[in-house]
Amino acid sequence: MASRTYSFRDEQGNLVKYVVKEYLSLNENEYILMSPEVDTSQVEVYKFSFINGDEALELVENNEELNQIKSASKVI
Repeated sequence: MASRTYSFRDEQGNLVKYVVKEYLSLNENEYILMSPEVDTSQVEVYKFSFINGDEALELVENNEELNQIKSASKVI
């Protein structure tokens, strides 16, 4: 499978590219595990959500939720 790359703007407006490591469905939630293109050893976990009707990505910081994701993931 070819790797997919997404580009986002950080808080300072800089363009940051991420490489998708894994998509994951867990407990009726959808997650995407990505690494910054400049440091693919670092994996960040985001949850798909809807804010004001628009799809958004939220960084997962809850330890219990992260532990469940780690148990189901093939990359972390």
